[in-house]
Amino acid sequence: MLVISAWFIYYIIHALKHSIYNMTGHRSFISFLCTLYILFGSAKTLETSQTVPETDPLIVTFLARLITPDYGSIAGKATVKFEKIIENIGSAYNSATGIFTAPSKGLYQFTASARQSHSGYLHLGLFRNTEEMAVSVALNFNSLTIGASFTLESGDSVFVKNIWTQSSGIVGGGQTYFSGHLIHKM
Repeated sequence: MLVISAWFIYYIIHALKHSIYNMTGHRSFISFLCTLYILFGSAKTLETSQTVPETDPLIVTFLARLITPDYGSIAGKATVKFEKIIENIGSAYNSATGIFTAPSKGLYQFTASARQSHSGYLHLGLFRNTEEMAVSVALNFNSLTIGASFTLESGDSVFVKNIWTQSSGIVGGGQTYFSGHLIHKM
């Protein structure tokens, strides 16, 4: 709810009266429209921050990389924690947990890419809450990529997890990443 004080309403009326009084042509009309935009934009800026917290952003995007170790392993059934945040508009990705939490309902797209670090398998899954949405496998120093688009409710979580019960070799050093963004808010 937008709350506007009496002095601000008086200021708007006075400014509009002045703009309309001075209108003599096209340029003045554009000036009038600009005044409206500035005044009502200012009202939203001044008052919204006091009454409505920013909890439902329109732009949500993140990119995080696995930095350490360069040649390491991830425990069986463990969530990969991409600790180096490159971008996190909307603050929906948590590098401490490796989990993205949807701030609003919408259609999202996610991509993860990883490189297997030694002989054996790297078997990663992209999860929505407890549901496996996509899977990919890499072996013997090869790479894998997982990508999927799906609908999330506000509060749903998305993460990348080792779906093997055994530890798997994984390359850090920025070669393994997880990204996602809101395509369409619903």
